[in-house]
Amino acid sequence: MKSFIRFLGLVLCLSGWVVAAFCVHVVRIPDPANTQQSKLIVVPKNRLNLEDTYVDARVWTMADVKTHPLLVLRLMKLGKADDLKFLADPKSNKDIETQLTDALSDSSGGGNDSSPTTNRTSIRPAGFSR
Repeated sequence: MKSFIRFLGLVLCLSGWVVAAFCVHVVRIPDPANTQQSKLIVVPKNRLNLEDTYVDARVWTMADVKTHPLLVLRLMKLGKADDLKFLADPKSNKDIETQLTDALSDSSGGGNDSSPTTNRTSIRPAGFSR
């Protein structure tokens, strides 16, 4: 009986960790105050899934933003886009949110889209607007 109760306790603890993994994004970014250290950001997910549960963004470039569009959009929605300032082009006059949105919308990878009719909302889930 004692071992059954221990087993049940173990199953309950492990199932709690699984549910937590379904609920949050954990993002590791470089610490702006000290480049030798990193910082963790924990944000709730839009939906329960295991996609992007843990992401190490310390070595990201703006090109990597396209591979994690829902995570980047979620950070922008929650007002945490400033935590991704290390990705921004320092020569650009645009703020970080605009640069991230442009990177997500840029399907050619070249940066400048010659088509003025580009639909920038095509990759945004419902509720995300510019």
